[in-house]
Amino acid sequence: MISPGSSRVSEPPPKQPVLVTGATGALGRHLVPQLVRAGYQVRGHYRTHPGTCDAVDWRKMNFLDTLDFSSLVEGCGAVIHLAAETNNGPLMYRVNVESTAALLAAARSAGTRYFGYASSIVVYGSPTRRVVDETAPILDPSAPLIRQYRADPAMLEYARTKVLAETEINELRSSMIIDLYRPTVVIDLDEILSVGSWSLIRKLACAYRRTQYIYVKDVAAAMLHLMALGLRSPPDRSSIEVFNVADGDSGTFRDILRLAYKVTRDRRYKPHIGSAMNMALDLTKDALKYCDPHLRYALGMLRFCNAKLLSTGFRLPCGFKSALKLALGQTTPASIA
Repeated sequence: MISPGSSRVSEPPPKQPVLVTGATGALGRHLVPQLVRAGYQVRGHYRTHPGTCDAVDWRKMNFLDTLDFSSLVEGCGAVIHLAAETNNGPLMYRVNVESTAALLAAARSAGTRYFGYASSIVVYGSPTRRVVDETAPILDPSAPLIRQYRADPAMLEYARTKVLAETEINELRSSMIIDLYRPTVVIDLDEILSVGSWSLIRKLACAYRRTQYIYVKDVAAAMLHLMALGLRSPPDRSSIEVFNVADGDSGTFRDILRLAYKVTRDRRYKPHIGSAMNMALDLTKDALKYCDPHLRYALGMLRFCNAKLLSTGFRLPCGFKSALKLALGQTTPASIA
């Protein structure tokens, strides 16, 4: 069979199930169907309500109640850990760090072969170089984060816990195949056109920035592809690899506005009149806002390199340009002002 997003022919899926934590979340609800269609047995973890796919073995667990993952991982050949706390700062360490370490330890004890962890590009903070590949420095949690990442307190805590989770994984030195996924801004069709609701001032200031968007189904396909490669590796091989999961064709917010206005004639997307803020002014604004004269680039100024992912044979099955067209195809005449 052929894995989604890959030109390589894979072997039949193993009989052992794949555990997906956070299986009903924004990414999990796309990954699980792809795994099922590819022929894998899936065990889906959820916190409150199970998903609707009857082919999935749904398991309920709240990481705040227990970190005993033994029954959850029992018999699983692979684990893809998507579950995370993104909003509640006080819970982030428990959910993002302690649960990741406990889950990996349980998977190792259960003889699981592959472990995939959904990290994030937030671990890079606000880099001092615009091109970011997997060798770029990540945040140092022992130093003040505000000097490394120009973001609000909640995002700083989220980034800190993602770095600490990666550290826990690296320190465990497991004999498994481990992949750390660092996706850019994962987005679904109903979110792509949100730039239309921006204020005029925000459009003038930020429309030049790169979106860093990557379509959620492309991210799911990348995870499936990397897992399949890991499961096919020699039994005596162990590794920890990091992959930026990015779309080099994500374009700028101005690109979205132009195409959306051309297709819909909706005034929300009408190209603005006046000179847009350039990068020099944007950098100066951030330096003043954060009281830091050191050069650090904001998210929309960066280019995330996905060459390592592509070198494995993966290709985006959709791509952002096609996803944008799909999103515009869902636009109804009623939304046109």
